[in-house]
Amino acid sequence: MIKAVVFDLGNVLCKLDREACNGALGKHSRLPSDEIGKRLWGGELERASETGKYDSAEYFRQVKDAIVADPDWHYDDFCEEFMKALVPYEPGERAVVRAQELGLRVFILSNTSFLHSRFIFSREILATIPELYALSYKIGVMKPHPDIWRWLLERSGLSAGECMYFDDVPAYCEAGAALGFRSSVHDLMRGNLSEELEAMVGSGFTTAHAASEAR
Repeated sequence: MIKAVVFDLGNVLCKLDREACNGALGKHSRLPSDEIGKRLWGGELERASETGKYDSAEYFRQVKDAIVADPDWHYDDFCEEFMKALVPYEPGERAVVRAQELGLRVFILSNTSFLHSRFIFSREILATIPELYALSYKIGVMKPHPDIWRWLLERSGLSAGECMYFDDVPAYCEAGAALGFRSSVHDLMRGNLSEELEAMVGSGFTTAHAASEAR
């Protein structure tokens, strides 16, 4: 029986707009925004931030060096500009509400930094409904390392087979599935997350819903 749903954050529960972030940071650099993106995303700098190796202040110092930024750029301005990468997405938040209505436990599992994790707690639905937040900067490992999913299972008291998992990255869904999660790749531009959720619950819907109604 499915008892819980695990959601990724970026491009599942919210939109990921790195180009907007690159543009905002580019105001402090002579580099073009595409070059800024190459220097910030997908490499060791991002990994260091999203595994907690760098705190936000050190990450800012590293970013300033990486994009050859103006020396008078202030940390507080960076913190707000960096948030341009995450955009609210109502269909994603509706799916969180729908999961709760179906009597499912709700978790968020994401590769993210401290700065970007603040987005979760700026959105009431994302901050109040989920029980657990498996965030890479807190745990010290990133997807697809299996320990990030194991961390969640240990603290939830559930088995992987009792959990659905939604992510926009096929390789991460495969890594979750290898542990026993019922994984599904979500395409934010084409899919309806609430409908995908209900389809995956499938035959377990009645039991889960009944349990919810009984509480």
